[in-house]
Amino acid sequence: MLLRNRTVRMLAPLLALLMLLVAACGGSQSSSTTSQPPAATTGQPASAPEQSEPASTPETEPAAEAQPATRTFTDQAGRTVVLSAEVNRVVTTWRPGTLLVISAGGRDKIVGVDSSSQKSEFLTAVFPEILDLPGVGNKKGLNVEQMVAVKPDVVFIWSGSDTEPVIQQLESQGIPAFVLIPESLDQMKEAVSLIGEILGTQEQARKMIQYYDDTLAMLEEKVGSIPEEEKLRVYMVGSSGVFSTVPGTMYQHFIIESAGGINVGAELEGGFSEVSAEQVVAWNPDVIVAVQYCDCTVDEIKNNPQLQTVKAVQNGRVYMFPSSMDPWDYPEPRSILGMLWLAHTLYPEQMADVDLLKEIDTFHETFFGKSFTSLGGTLDE
Repeated sequence: MLLRNRTVRMLAPLLALLMLLVAACGGSQSSSTTSQPPAATTGQPASAPEQSEPASTPETEPAAEAQPATRTFTDQAGRTVVLSAEVNRVVTTWRPGTLLVISAGGRDKIVGVDSSSQKSEFLTAVFPEILDLPGVGNKKGLNVEQMVAVKPDVVFIWSGSDTEPVIQQLESQGIPAFVLIPESLDQMKEAVSLIGEILGTQEQARKMIQYYDDTLAMLEEKVGSIPEEEKLRVYMVGSSGVFSTVPGTMYQHFIIESAGGINVGAELEGGFSEVSAEQVVAWNPDVIVAVQYCDCTVDEIKNNPQLQTVKAVQNGRVYMFPSSMDPWDYPEPRSILGMLWLAHTLYPEQMADVDLLKEIDTFHETFFGKSFTSLGGTLDE
């Protein structure tokens, strides 16, 4: 019994020491997990023991939207045309189309061109490289094989029954044809805008449209307010000689109206219209203006025995439409200069504060890279 008691007395201190050690170990472990303050009170996340990170998919930014490979347009004939997102190779098939593309900033994208553009004194002066481009025919006949050979992204073409077979042949080869119809002021501006959008040259196209808008507003202010009964009546001699003229459906009609004149042939329709000498006498125009390509001269008109009773002839108000480098009455960008010139010719007093030659030089330099005078251009008064 004494031995048992002594044994108990000897073991008791050892058990107490063992319990203290166990408690100390447990307390130390508890302290290590709670020594960091809660994240909510510090604004920082609680630290965690280091450990190898589990495999996970890293966060990535959302993928950018894929750019469309094509764009869809409606051309001026109302056709739906699908084009590449980026258009870098262009074929033009008639001179006004070439001038529209260049003035809208697309000069460097032309890879094929009509032969009429290559014969233009003006175009060869402002764009000498045009002579080195493959020719694709002209309004008398287009060479589809040559167009296909230059691999264009788009072919700009005029509207007409003669172009329908060409359009079909091109599209059968996967080449889109885009019809332009710049036959009125609004259509002219729309054509420039469409070309700029297609070629990615919107800024230059907007400059052209702004120039048109500003110039037309100026003409409206200066000559548009002239009372109808005081406006001058204009007979424009057309392409077939003295007795052909401009109907109300041609672009030249809009040139006359924008310049503040009245087109005596406005009731006619179609293309250049044949008229009789008696009709011209009956119209009795105040002014006669002949297009450059009428195969006639100012003197021939003035001396025509059938026109001696006409006011324009009697008063010496017979003029040749400018200029010495291609005419300005075509449905193309420089026709705005034709409007300026005609307004200046019809109403010199109202237009006295407009420096005509300066305007013409600025226009040429802005849209064709060279001034009119530096090209050797002159105004045929």
